[in-house]
Amino acid sequence: MKNGKYLQQHLKYNYTYDDKGNVSQKEVLKWNEITKVFEKQYCLNITYNAQETSIEYTAWDNKTGAYSDSRAKAVYQTTNAGQGFNYLSYEWNKKENNWNLAKEHAILYGDNALMADK
Repeated sequence: MKNGKYLQQHLKYNYTYDDKGNVSQKEVLKWNEITKVFEKQYCLNITYNAQETSIEYTAWDNKTGAYSDSRAKAVYQTTNAGQGFNYLSYEWNKKENNWNLAKEHAILYGDNALMADK
């Protein structure tokens, strides 16, 4: 808000949906006050299957003009016939050109309690 009257442009979100109506991509653009245009910053690519949902973070690369700088990925997995789930966090290793597991959390639902393992 400027002078208590107007909203200022800051971030813009563009969404893409798959054929089932699920969000498959969220693009984030940031307002450039100098050029007065929204500039691409990063994109979240979301994929779904029966047992898991993956969200991959890729940054905009001005040199290539594409979202080509993969940095992180989160995977949510349903386990034990819906009795729990796993959260897996990955970081991209540029040297080895693959994903490295950074964190893993398994959550199991009991009769009356939620149990979490690290």
